[in-house]
Amino acid sequence: MYRSGDYARWRPDGKLEFLGRRDAQVKISGFRIEIGEVENRLLRLAGVQDGAVVVAERDDRSKQLVAFYTADEPLEPATMRDQLGGSLPAYMVPSIFHWRDALPVTANGKIDKKALATLAGQLEAAPQQREEPRTATEQRLAGAWAAVLGIPLEQIGRHDHFFDLGGTSLSVVRLAIALGRALSFKDLAGHPVLADQASVLDRTGVRAAPVPVPSGSCAT
Repeated sequence: MYRSGDYARWRPDGKLEFLGRRDAQVKISGFRIEIGEVENRLLRLAGVQDGAVVVAERDDRSKQLVAFYTADEPLEPATMRDQLGGSLPAYMVPSIFHWRDALPVTANGKIDKKALATLAGQLEAAPQQREEPRTATEQRLAGAWAAVLGIPLEQIGRHDHFFDLGGTSLSVVRLAIALGRALSFKDLAGHPVLADQASVLDRTGVRAAPVPVPSGSCAT
């Protein structure tokens, strides 16, 4: 036995399951994340042929997880988030998913993580067209997001991701309070896209009117 720097776990059938490298651990929004474990779950999704997860930096210097994958055709990001959320905590679910015909590889045939990290930065810098909230529920949620996250309402689109905009697990708690607890922490964290949250809220039949968020309670 020796320290290899690899992470693994014993499975019920007695086999070892490789989870990634110790040196691939990163810290985002105060949470320690093992990239290998996220990639392991990504590769288990139906339709995914190959994949990799990298850390990308936003304009505000905060970090986010970005997943790249290959498949016969692009998969629905919301569905991928939901499936990963079933086995990973919300903070370990990638914020963005990029489909590619093939992933770049190094000279020795391994996925080129540096190239993907660079590509993620370039894609993040590319101008994105924001789609305004459509329904009354989406508009109410956008107002709650703006209050909790401390960002202008006009910067929030219906396809935006709560954790992408700076949300944390504590922010989710504050959002639940701002919505009068019409949705649970699990509902909000498991459906971080505004339009998805609105759909869940509409299905409950509860009309959530955001309550004022006390000064100083916005997440940073």
